[in-house]
Amino acid sequence: MASARDPVVVGVYLTQQARTLPGRTSHELLIEAVKGAIADAGIDRRDIDGVALDWPGPGGAPGDSASWAPYFGAPLKWVDSHFMDTTGVRGVLKAGAAISAGLCDTVVIGSARAGPFNTTGAAVGSGMGLEWIDPYGASTMAYFALVARRHMHQFGTTSQQMAHVAAVIRNHGRTNPEAALYGGEPVTIEDILASPMIADPLHRLDCCLMNEGGAALIMTTAERARDLAVKGVRVAGGAMEFAQGNYINPPLYRDVRTLGQAALARAFGQAGLSVADVDVFCIYDPCSFEVLRQFEMLGLCGEGEGGDFVAGDRLTLKGDCPTNLDGGMLAGSWTGTSQLTGKVIEGVRQIRGGLGARQVTDAEVALVTNAGSGAQHLETLLLTGS
Repeated sequence: MASARDPVVVGVYLTQQARTLPGRTSHELLIEAVKGAIADAGIDRRDIDGVALDWPGPGGAPGDSASWAPYFGAPLKWVDSHFMDTTGVRGVLKAGAAISAGLCDTVVIGSARAGPFNTTGAAVGSGMGLEWIDPYGASTMAYFALVARRHMHQFGTTSQQMAHVAAVIRNHGRTNPEAALYGGEPVTIEDILASPMIADPLHRLDCCLMNEGGAALIMTTAERARDLAVKGVRVAGGAMEFAQGNYINPPLYRDVRTLGQAALARAFGQAGLSVADVDVFCIYDPCSFEVLRQFEMLGLCGEGEGGDFVAGDRLTLKGDCPTNLDGGMLAGSWTGTSQLTGKVIEGVRQIRGGLGARQVTDAEVALVTNAGSGAQHLETLLLTGS
């Protein structure tokens, strides 16, 4: 039964996403995202009493969301400062819990990044002290490649099947003005396979785009949302699952093969829905393989059958599992953390409607996932019309 304090997303904003944004800072991008989300919600910034925002400085307490209090013009009632709690599904679930518990009424969540990339171009690990990345040169894609290669060995999944996923999602981005690859030439399976190998079996075009950019969203109570002009989108269910710490020990397929399955069961149980009710899929796509693995995890096909399942038009607007119609991270953006929020934003927009050529007709339920097998954790969210 719906409650007056159920969390509802009422504002979203995505900044420009590009390989580099000359002259921009992380702080400036995040302020743009926050202002944009507040404007989209149709509220005043002084209405914000809960903050889960990265604090990139200058000044303030490094990484402390409470540093934002002067910006909103009044003492805050609740903050969450861990960099993974200021973004995406994890941020939405924790902020939603705070709203439901009465700790605060209106929360802003967001993060942004504007350089610098490290000298190798490998975003995760540099300077973070991760035990396999810093000393031994592993990378995000190497972690996902380990899982993909074992899947290929065990089930016969092919590079062509993974390349099909990459081509479909990248081509979705060609029609989305916010995607980094907007307006580009069509991408084929042959293009994917001809691109340089990054981490066997993943080619460069199997992998997401590293960019600069930011994103933010506003959540409030269902009661408050009813007074706003914008269509609110309800957080109907969500859950998290962790196999171990983020990018520490390299993943073993046997440990992560169904990672997220238990979380999905909890989320669907909270929402009173099943996977058959999902109208649009906002699947985390650091690489092509992870998309087909998550469809196996969702139970829409058997283990090892993901390559066949995603064939043809299934992931397109005219298919029965329209997936990452905004171009996802393969045509859009991976920025470190704000891409996690980007997945939620696309889900919210699909439920609101009005996306033109990429709009799923009468979309009522959106499934959002963050992270995946290589990262060894997965967060998931179910969004519905409020």
